Amino acid sequence: MTRKACTEVRVGVPLTGGRLVAAARERGYPVLFSANAFARNYPKGHEREGSFKAFRLPDPLQFEGLDAALDSAGYVAAVAHRDYRWSVEDYFDLVAAHPWKWAASMDYCCEREIAGDRPMRLLRMAATAFMLGRCRAEARGRGLQAPMPVLQGWTPDEYVTCAEWLPLTEWPELVGIGSVCRRQIDGSDGILAILEAVDAILPAHTRCHLFGVKSTVLELIADHPRVASVDSMAWDVQARVERRTGRDMDFRISHMEAWTTKQQRIASSARPGATGVQTMLFDPAAFGGLNDHEALVLEGLALQYAELVMSGDIDYLDAVSQSMRDGVTVIAILRNQGLTPEALEAFDDIIAGFADRVRPWAEI
Repeated sequence: MTRKACTEVRVGVPLTGGRLVAAARERGYPVLFSANAFARNYPKGHEREGSFKAFRLPDPLQFEGLDAALDSAGYVAAVAHRDYRWSVEDYFDLVAAHPWKWAASMDYCCEREIAGDRPMRLLRMAATAFMLGRCRAEARGRGLQAPMPVLQGWTPDEYVTCAEWLPLTEWPELVGIGSVCRRQIDGSDGILAILEAVDAILPAHTRCHLFGVKSTVLELIADHPRVASVDSMAWDVQARVERRTGRDMDFRISHMEAWTTKQQRIASSARPGATGVQTMLFDPAAFGGLNDHEALVLEGLALQYAELVMSGDIDYLDAVSQSMRDGVTVIAILRNQGLTPEALEAFDDIIAGFADRVRPWAEI
């Protein structure tokens, strides 16, 4: 690919109005909002206290002229609630309320603290693909711009698999790459390896937005021909660390301004080369350890459920619970019978088609 313009830096803004938004608009910053910032809960004393009620829609006067993009808040959904609190229809009420530069599809992140084993990641990648189909259909029905697809995974090959699973006949100009916040730049699962993997499969016109990258990472990827933009809310974290109390708006705005200036300088000067959350679908400890063959069969089980998620026959949380239940049965059969014809027949009783997926491994 040819050399491209400097990477755009989007400033994460935690508030949806007031002086902070005004300051970002006045300075011409491209910004990113999380859908979670707009979420309203039922008040104290209500029978549904604390649960999601609706989105507070952007104020047209405060958002006028603001270069704003929207993230679906999948990480918060996973960490705090296991799944999204709002429906696709709810989310697109928010998407429809402002002419966003782009709005990300509702995706399922795969950070290690969320998805600690490959089977869990396969289900979350499948849910990401299914949700993209749902979000695209909702956008079409409302006459809105299609949402930005997001690639998920942990290893480079998982991002490639996710790309293959996405229900796209044509690739848009921009796709998101999720689960890269706090990730290392080098190594087999580093950001550079992920960019290399997706670069090999994406068409020439498609570039990437990377969610939540650090300054040290930006220095090394800002001139990458695939990277269109990045975002971060690190400036607000730094402000909180520096002053745990008494953070008035002038203080926060000064941090936003200083951080953004630094990031834009990095992006413009970079040179090439330069929880109580269930994290594992099949925890080896729960089985007294897993050998390679057993782990492979459990991955096959997860793939079978991933196909059901992508087809819409089962939702993500049900797939997680049913996979866990069936995994116990599968391991019991394996340890009692091995991969015999009788075991394969039992596998098909667990979930249709599972035996055919496992049969080639019986000859390993």
